[in-house]
Amino acid sequence: MNELSRLQHSHVVTAACQFTEQVPHARALGIQVVSVDRDQVRMRLTPQSWMFAQEDTKEICTSLLYSLADSAGGLAVIAGAMELMPIATLDLRMDYLRPANGDRALLAVATCRHLTDQVAFIDCDIFCEADSELLATAKATFMRNTHGQQFHSDGLKKNSV
Repeated sequence: MNELSRLQHSHVVTAACQFTEQVPHARALGIQVVSVDRDQVRMRLTPQSWMFAQEDTKEICTSLLYSLADSAGGLAVIAGAMELMPIATLDLRMDYLRPANGDRALLAVATCRHLTDQVAFIDCDIFCEADSELLATAKATFMRNTHGQQFHSDGLKKNSV
């Protein structure tokens, strides 16, 4: 990795670490960034009782898996491009393999498979962190360089032109 790439990657990692501070939805759910690599992001969601589909079960509401996959996928776009930019989810399809049990943390592993100038293609797997059991798979596309509010690694928000 050359010096410019190293610097860009450093800014992406810094932004990823600040993700839950800058994105209120992720902060409210307690989503945590575990790791950021060149084109892959790992994020954790530790379930809480209010996240259960029904009070008498410990099955996690499926919408939370969508939020986790969307968050991890969005960061994977930024990691893959090694550039901070505004993005928007175009499409997110989830295939469920089994219910998510609420007594164990979930781990999303999102990988940027392909980047064009305008669109990023993401694969995301969601596991039960304790035993690496695959719970769901997702495919997503994201629009890159959308107009709107931008986030920077210094934590400041700036409006796009």
